[in-house]
Amino acid sequence: MTTLVLLHSALGKTPGIDAIAERYTTAGHGVVAPDFYEGHTFTSADAGVGHAQEVGFSRLVDRVTAACADLPDEIVFAGLSLGAGIAQQMGKNDSRARGALLFHGGGFPKPTRWQEDVPVQIHFAVDDEWRDAGTPETLMESAARAGAQAEYFLYPGATHLFSDPLVDDYREDSAQLLLDRSLAFLERV
Repeated sequence: MTTLVLLHSALGKTPGIDAIAERYTTAGHGVVAPDFYEGHTFTSADAGVGHAQEVGFSRLVDRVTAACADLPDEIVFAGLSLGAGIAQQMGKNDSRARGALLFHGGGFPKPTRWQEDVPVQIHFAVDDEWRDAGTPETLMESAARAGAQAEYFLYPGATHLFSDPLVDDYREDSAQLLLDRSLAFLERV
């Protein structure tokens, strides 16, 4: 059975992440949601991003790697925003990766190596200020060149964390569609 590793945003491991994890658990998936902020949570993206910069991206990836050390050999890495960046890194480098789900984050500024046969799915709001034009497409191209399936979905609006039910950005219709699409992805991997 594939384990879904759900990685939180720059806000930290909040009750919103727990609510999202519960939706996947209810759908029959085993979910692990590590706290790579070690208990720190934030109410603003700026404060959370500041914390991530202080700790360092590589160290955050190391914390996720350590949290996943004892997991089985089949993992789908999923993440929100900052967590999507880490899920992307794990999908690119962890030999146990069977897929990467990137919610509100992800992409490469230039072509890079991706693991063969590790599908990736990206979800963004079309006018999300955190979406860098062209980077999701570059990731899609890198994955496809490696022989992996790649999908990129855009949702209406300008909100960032639209799938987190406990933030102001939440959009129920888009969150449900993201969930449906990601569940279909999980069924395929």
